[in-house]
Amino acid sequence: MADTILQVPYGTRDVLPGEAAVRRQMEDRICSLFALWGYDEVATPTFEYLDTFAGTGQPGAGAFKFFDRKDSILMLRTDMTAPIARLVATRMRKDQGVKRLSYRAQLFRYEEAQAGRQCEFTQCGIEMMGASGAAADAEVIALAVTTLLEAGLKSFNITLGQMEFINGLIEAAALTDDQAKKIKHCLIKRNAAGLQEAVEEANIPEQLAYIFKELLFLHGGQELLEDMQKRVLSRRCWDALENLREIYKLAKSYGVARYLSFDLGLTRSLDYYTGMLFEGYAAGMGYSLIGGGRYDNMMQRFGEPCPATGFALGIDRIALTLERQGIQIVDHLETILVAYGEGKVTEAIHLANGLRGEGKRTKLASHPMTKLEAEQAVTENHCDALRYLE
Repeated sequence: MADTILQVPYGTRDVLPGEAAVRRQMEDRICSLFALWGYDEVATPTFEYLDTFAGTGQPGAGAFKFFDRKDSILMLRTDMTAPIARLVATRMRKDQGVKRLSYRAQLFRYEEAQAGRQCEFTQCGIEMMGASGAAADAEVIALAVTTLLEAGLKSFNITLGQMEFINGLIEAAALTDDQAKKIKHCLIKRNAAGLQEAVEEANIPEQLAYIFKELLFLHGGQELLEDMQKRVLSRRCWDALENLREIYKLAKSYGVARYLSFDLGLTRSLDYYTGMLFEGYAAGMGYSLIGGGRYDNMMQRFGEPCPATGFALGIDRIALTLERQGIQIVDHLETILVAYGEGKVTEAIHLANGLRGEGKRTKLASHPMTKLEAEQAVTENHCDALRYLE
């Protein structure tokens, strides 16, 4: 006990005054933006039954799992999409309309702790349930861009991919499940050498094999989509590229196209994506700040087939990015110290209450002091102004 009583568990951290204010203001601004776009906030339990996350690629070594008193296996949530899908399928099943939902939540994954990556972290995000097609995906992408701008970022890029393009290539090459899994793993890890080896081992026809080997380097603008539509033979691949073209066209209407580019080798570690997917990066940061996409098959696991799309962004990662880029987003509120001499505590309490009633941030001294002591206490209490009663 003596070795741990003053420590926090691996992969967690304390958030100190100042930094906590930055994070909370950022969260509030983001959640207010979600509400402005018509997304209603929901909350789910911090832990769920393990079965809730089955089939999402999440339960595994990275999950914090435990037993309840009935020996059911529970886990701390690693993602919010599955819990919200469960919520919609059970608590909102009579609502047949499009459901726009938002959240802010603490998530838990056991990972190697490093800058921007902790075992406990905060996410804000949105899910649009019941809407299919490019228009819904374009709204989600436009909101993702607007969210990063609202968070304070000025320079970033969002890359769009399409799981149907990758799955179409896999189908055309007649790959086995194991071969497809190996190739997708190389794409996730951005392992070009491993990808080339996996493609050669699968004996894929030459024309297709060349495209597979290129996947990690297929980045660009609209011209990339046009070029690839001329090269692919699969209708499934062609339709996926056309879907990206339509999304991009709608993104122009939102005024966010300048933040977008395409990455046809993009895939993500979560298994539930079925169509468009995206990730957002800032210069000089080696991890994604935001990510999401379409997951039309998720709700089938809960007995309620329903198209869906959404995204999540990491508050911790964005806060670190803002810090490294020297961007200050906190609105400084003047803090007043109310100090008092002997016998003036009641008057000081009334004054402090009155100032707070006017919306002014006020600290009340904890004991009587002289005027000189009060002036010194202003700095010690991190205040900007003094009101002294003598």
